[in-house]
Amino acid sequence: MRIAVVEDEKVVSERIEKALMDGFAERGIEANIYSFETSKAFIHTASRNTFDLVILDWHLPDGTGIALLNWMKTYLQIIPAVLMVTLRQEEADIIQALNAGADDFISKPFRPRELAARAYASTRRHSLRTPSAAQQQTLEFGRIKLNTNRETAYVDGEEVSLTRQEFRLAFLLLNQLGSPLSRSYLYEYVWGKSDPPGTRTLDVHIHRVRKKLSLTSEFGWNLVSVYGYGYRLQALDELTAESSDD
Repeated sequence: MRIAVVEDEKVVSERIEKALMDGFAERGIEANIYSFETSKAFIHTASRNTFDLVILDWHLPDGTGIALLNWMKTYLQIIPAVLMVTLRQEEADIIQALNAGADDFISKPFRPRELAARAYASTRRHSLRTPSAAQQQTLEFGRIKLNTNRETAYVDGEEVSLTRQEFRLAFLLLNQLGSPLSRSYLYEYVWGKSDPPGTRTLDVHIHRVRKKLSLTSEFGWNLVSVYGYGYRLQALDELTAESSDD
């Protein structure tokens, strides 16, 4: 079984690896474990190799575990089982992780045997309900629909021609509606590199996505630049609701 551990703290990563090696060995399963300290390192390998299970920390140096989970669901043909291991213990955090697609959630500090048991159970449950790669997933955001398998977009039922980079950018903006996204984060997930391919590349792609998907106030969207940081997309009805609450 191929297992990825995405955890930036070396001591914690080693504890997870030992717990998994011992736990899976008890069940007669050979575990081949690969450790990654950043989202970027994991993406580089996962884009070319498959994993049966991913142990995922919430806070990573270059992003969040939730964002990485969304990347897996969008761009991997074979989606692995995912067990979140994190210091977070609030009910809202657990619900967010499970709703994002994690198979299970365990808080730090963890008990090694429990971690191994949950990891094993996650792989079993996941294998029973994982859809085939041929099945398509369509996400709806009002008038906009995104088909993540075909990487195609639709507005009011009409297909809109997007490049791969434009589609990925649209997915991130819509899937993390209301959240400010840093330029480095967008470069990493859209182009696979933290260094910008060009000083105006992101701005040009933002302009194209805004125009092609009609992400303007006329159609209920507010796509703005966050000074010194990046971009944020919000639905105008959410902004109105926030204003009325103040």
